[in-house]
Amino acid sequence: MLYPHEALIEAAGYPALVRFDPVRSRYPLVVFMTGGGVLGRIAYGPPEGRASDFLCHWLRAEGFASLALSYPLDMAAVFATTFPNFTISDWAEQSAEIIARHIDLHGLPDSVVVLGWSMAGRIAEPLHAALQRRGKTVGLFIAMAGASALPNTLPGLNQLKPAASGLASLQGVFLNWLLQSVADMNRFTGRTVLDPNLFAGEMTGDFPIALAASGMRLRNGTFVPDAAGDALEIGAARYRSFPPLALMTHDSPTDARHALLDRSSWGLYITQQICETLVFSRAERLAALSPGNWSALREQVRNAALNLSVTLPGNHMFFLGEGGARRAAQTVTQLLRTTASLRDAIGRFLD
Repeated sequence: MLYPHEALIEAAGYPALVRFDPVRSRYPLVVFMTGGGVLGRIAYGPPEGRASDFLCHWLRAEGFASLALSYPLDMAAVFATTFPNFTISDWAEQSAEIIARHIDLHGLPDSVVVLGWSMAGRIAEPLHAALQRRGKTVGLFIAMAGASALPNTLPGLNQLKPAASGLASLQGVFLNWLLQSVADMNRFTGRTVLDPNLFAGEMTGDFPIALAASGMRLRNGTFVPDAAGDALEIGAARYRSFPPLALMTHDSPTDARHALLDRSSWGLYITQQICETLVFSRAERLAALSPGNWSALREQVRNAALNLSVTLPGNHMFFLGEGGARRAAQTVTQLLRTTASLRDAIGRFLD
């Protein structure tokens, strides 16, 4: 039941659904990491859909090769086995192995752009570390309405219940919200971009609880809180270990927590990562700065989170539909340029 150009492969001991779209260019590979209970198909669409309604089509138009990854969830048409104890660390190791394979096989740059949609925002630090162990790196991690490493910013996920498989059940409020998001994006676009029934049947399934932004783990058939273990696994306080960061979010009240909090929660990590890696690592240079250069450096750092955050129209699935997909892909290019410009400017002050 695979779509055209999909492959089911094994990496780090687990199966993954993979779709690679090659492009001959020197641009970095863009990796789409999907969210809770949703296959990476959300980034490229079903065979009967319009390719131009989906993100990967417009990434190609921007000159990027793309790699969409799906971790194992409960969907018998794709995955023969479920893995209820699959962790963020497993996810990071699996994804890093697949990314490194594609880089080496296709002669792509060793530094990649990662789009972490929804729950996948949490993989930024562990994925970067796993890639570094393979001689690769995340040149830019762009959270797409993504959960940050801050604890308890999405408290509704604490209500997830285990299915008989031990996976987090998608049924109920969570799935209804996803379906409503698809339906609303269809209305926003003015036509059916993605049929909600097809989305539910071919793109969703129960998923491992340890991946969710809930701080819970499966123990003896039930979900128990483990906030400390979760924070350690996702590197919540290892600011220096994060890759360069940026944000795409949206303006919809149907996903109010992301619409209202993304800029502040990711702003903390964007600014901390810049300071730890570019500024505090060269603290001896700060005292030698002229008052004018110190003031200019402060402005660069204070405005970094604002300049590296973009709000796009739409809801949690703002990258659906031709307009939304095109805007999101163009924003990848914009954020890469802004990141390079910002880091160059800070570097010049401290050289």
